[in-house]
Amino acid sequence: MPLTDLIRYFNMADQDGDSTLYQEKGRAAAWHRGLRLGSHFRPIVNLRDERIVGHQALLVASLADGRPLGAAEAYATCESTAAVVHFDRLCRTLHALNFLTQQRHAGGYLQMAVHPRHVQAILNQHGLVYEAILKRCGLAPQDIVLHIGSHSPDDAASLGKALVNYRLRGYRLALSAPDGTSANWPPSFVPDIAQVSSSHDCAHLAAWQDDGVSIELVGIDSGLSYQQAIAAGIVLGQGDLFGLRQADCRPTHGKGRVAYNAPSPFRSPP
Repeated sequence: MPLTDLIRYFNMADQDGDSTLYQEKGRAAAWHRGLRLGSHFRPIVNLRDERIVGHQALLVASLADGRPLGAAEAYATCESTAAVVHFDRLCRTLHALNFLTQQRHAGGYLQMAVHPRHVQAILNQHGLVYEAILKRCGLAPQDIVLHIGSHSPDDAASLGKALVNYRLRGYRLALSAPDGTSANWPPSFVPDIAQVSSSHDCAHLAAWQDDGVSIELVGIDSGLSYQQAIAAGIVLGQGDLFGLRQADCRPTHGKGRVAYNAPSPFRSPP
């Protein structure tokens, strides 16, 4: 379905009336309660063969006067839990649309954050509404990695339930691993990706990889950090070394759709 038709459909389906999707320079953008929203993408690379396997979607937000706003500040404008859920879905719809517009040359998977307050607010059927959104965009849960970042240890039970529900629908899951530990993960849950911020945190993570977990290092900004990641046995990485965040995804195949994108390192979906 053309981007204009998808935008029209999602605008008509928005019951809250707080948001408007629109097309700008061949991409989707949105207005939401005085904020202008867009998408940037950063390539995720399989370090073993130096090929792009996916893209991390990042929110771009600014005030009406053009002043930039960080993602955390944009989410802080949501005054209620219901507002967070609506805003979070809007952002991920925007990312899916902008990823879709580039699928002629950008393959692999799309990795996106899910806000912890959204996870807590949904009692069951996690991912059901977003699955319907993805289908409209010609995507499926199997094309998506949901990254769930920091949360309170008190939320471990609700988080565990949400992760199980997401996985049953076919989504792949990434969890942050502060200091290279799984201390804030739900008991006995094994994600598809453990995201760490320093290769020094990864020397003891071989057991995770034996369980099928791919280690993803963020912040690979130099040849030295790349070599350290390789030495630590890390599989996935993202950072300025592979390309700055921008509106365009890094290509993963040529015009004839001859892929030079490596197969996903993940285990098969359930």
